[in-house]
Amino acid sequence: MCVIIIALETWTSWRGHAAEMEDAFRSTANMALALSQHADQALDEVDIVLREVLEQMQGKPLASTDKERVHNFLVRNVGEVEQLAGLFVYDEKGAWIASSQPVLETRFNNSDRDYFQYHQAHRLDSPFIGKPLRSKSTGHWVLTMSRRIDKPDGTFGGVVVATLDIDFFERFYRQFDIGQRGTILLVSNDATVLYRRPLRVDSMGMSLEHSQLFQRYVRSAEAGQVELRSTQDGVLRIQSFRHLARYPLFVAVAVSKDEILQTWRRHALWRAAGIILLLLAIAYGGNKMVAQVSLRERAQAEAVQAKSELETMFQVLQSQSRRDGLTGVANRRYFDELLASETARFSRSGGAFSLLMIDVDYFKQYNDRYGHAAGDICLKAIASAISAAAQRETDTVARYGGEEFAVLLHECGRAGALVVAGRLIAAVRALAIAHAAAEDGLVSVSIGITSIESRKGFDCLPRELIDSADRALYQAKEQGRAQWVFREFSGSGTRVAWSA
Repeated sequence: MCVIIIALETWTSWRGHAAEMEDAFRSTANMALALSQHADQALDEVDIVLREVLEQMQGKPLASTDKERVHNFLVRNVGEVEQLAGLFVYDEKGAWIASSQPVLETRFNNSDRDYFQYHQAHRLDSPFIGKPLRSKSTGHWVLTMSRRIDKPDGTFGGVVVATLDIDFFERFYRQFDIGQRGTILLVSNDATVLYRRPLRVDSMGMSLEHSQLFQRYVRSAEAGQVELRSTQDGVLRIQSFRHLARYPLFVAVAVSKDEILQTWRRHALWRAAGIILLLLAIAYGGNKMVAQVSLRERAQAEAVQAKSELETMFQVLQSQSRRDGLTGVANRRYFDELLASETARFSRSGGAFSLLMIDVDYFKQYNDRYGHAAGDICLKAIASAISAAAQRETDTVARYGGEEFAVLLHECGRAGALVVAGRLIAAVRALAIAHAAAEDGLVSVSIGITSIESRKGFDCLPRELIDSADRALYQAKEQGRAQWVFREFSGSGTRVAWSA
């Protein structure tokens, strides 16, 4: 009872642990999905604005652009799109042409920015998301999303840049419960950290290229969940990641495994304390019960021992009653029972089985010449050879009477029976028992074989099978002995197939 209670409690606790882990993986995966969709939508809205700015300036030299009109357009879009911190237009040398700021700065040059150098080197009609940086005009952390401006001849003409306010992501990510030691990361596909919650200045722009999460999982899958220990703070976290659908970024959400399992551990400890008290009570009562029934158990043990001895004796007697005392193979009575059982099974389900009747050639002359003791030794050797040749566990070898043996081959048709018969003749011949009355001077056997193969519903009697095999045996003796004759059983009669 104590073992069962402990096993059930262990299983319940394990299931609770598994459920907590499953919920943690599912919730982090859902958070990663929601955050990736949010980032996709936010970037889509910014990219639409960038395209509209490009349309405003399409086909015109930047120097001749109506800067006041462009400035008003930029200011209006920044006010309408929540995540935008600013919009900026730079010429091919990085000089400021227009911006959403109240006063256009002219003392800065942005040709050193990663987005400027990217568009200068790549002629692609796609946005570029740069590393997080501090705005030269405001000093705040921002993300940049930019598009290339082409001159009428297709050469590089400048860049239009949108800066995304980090606080926009901070406000949204703050709504998700990740515990005290959880993290949320927005990372580019080149492993650069664009945002981290909780926000840490030293993490902005940090590379995760050599991290286990990036190397083993993010690179090879669109989304996934994994349990990893941080190399920075040593915290074991459950992490889920998902790539954005339209931009080269991914979101990773991680929660502390210890925090996830904190409630489960507390409940498990309380339950363990209760189980220990229950087990102590059961143990106390069990000891009392054992003391009261000890005498009865001893009496029962003696009775069981006596019963076991009787059962052992019965099994020995039963085994002896089924075995021939001289040769050790099955006796005639047991063989008759098996044959009756086999024919009954055959009539119900069909299939195949074969019967071999074996007679030792000139055995009376052997006894007369060498004596009955030598005859007994000869029969034992022949029985051992026959048993070795009938190799399957389902085959039954029996002493049918005197020097005659029978072999019942379960689920064995004509072809298999002939193989066994040839093996039997060779095995007896290999004994090399001298017999002066035999033609070649050695003890041999003759075998009569009959087989039956049919579907269910074919009735036959054991006596008919024995008669068929006996007729084949007599024919083998008449043809010169030391050979087998096969007679196929067909119900109303039998016919000779061949002999050897």
